[in-house]
Amino acid sequence: MAPLAPITAIILTQNEEGQLARAIGSLQFCNRIVVVDSGSTDATARVATECGAEFVLHIPAPPFRISEQRNWALDSLSITTSWVLFLDADEMIPEQLAAQLSAISISSPAAFDAYELTPRYLFWGKWLRRTQGYPNWHPRFVRHGYARFSGGVWEHFDSTRSIGRIDNPYDHYANAKGLRDWIDRHYRYALWDAEHIVEFIESGNHSAIGTERKRWLRIIAARAWPLRPLARFLHMYIFRLGFLEGWKALNFCLLYFCYELMIVNLIVQIRRQRRGLDL
Repeated sequence: MAPLAPITAIILTQNEEGQLARAIGSLQFCNRIVVVDSGSTDATARVATECGAEFVLHIPAPPFRISEQRNWALDSLSITTSWVLFLDADEMIPEQLAAQLSAISISSPAAFDAYELTPRYLFWGKWLRRTQGYPNWHPRFVRHGYARFSGGVWEHFDSTRSIGRIDNPYDHYANAKGLRDWIDRHYRYALWDAEHIVEFIESGNHSAIGTERKRWLRIIAARAWPLRPLARFLHMYIFRLGFLEGWKALNFCLLYFCYELMIVNLIVQIRRQRRGLDL
């Protein structure tokens, strides 16, 4: 049996009893697996311990920010491994990626302080490669003590660090908990986006929209906010050639049209509330 890699794997959870075992099972190459929970009311804690992971409860003050929960884990878990891997409960690490992460974790000197990974978005069993613009990079693998997260909901690494990218994808089950969960989750994302866009519109403060990453794109999207639903649909379904991926891709693109429409409605709502107008 190969020795475990000097990696601490951290999974952030809230009510993930149906997905967690798969995620933990894909992390058995790691030296330590920790589930950091933000207040589950289902059997997440039991599933975590039965699968051999540590379970830690940390309920942050609202509103919940992914980047802040990740940083809390980095600061508070007494991590002794050289590297930390973040995985969500609706994701898993295939063997080929596990081997590459293991190799990086034992290499010396380290080539980078942190790595971005790319997911295969799986929706109703289909990999939406074109629709989701593969590769789509996410901050997930860090040298302990060398990088932190910023950005609230849409997190990114500290831009002062050296950041590499790993081509082998992990699997992300985009609709793992069904439509109700997808709507609830994306409503939270939409509210975060809308609040920051309103702040940018009213103050001109670029930092309100997370300008460290994809600055020009975020500024354009904030200024042209009424066009976001149509622009998002056309970008995913037409310009990325999502229409080649069938009716499942069409449905997925329509969901994201609805997500952007939520942002538009929330922007109008917030601005009217601030002016004391009826909704």
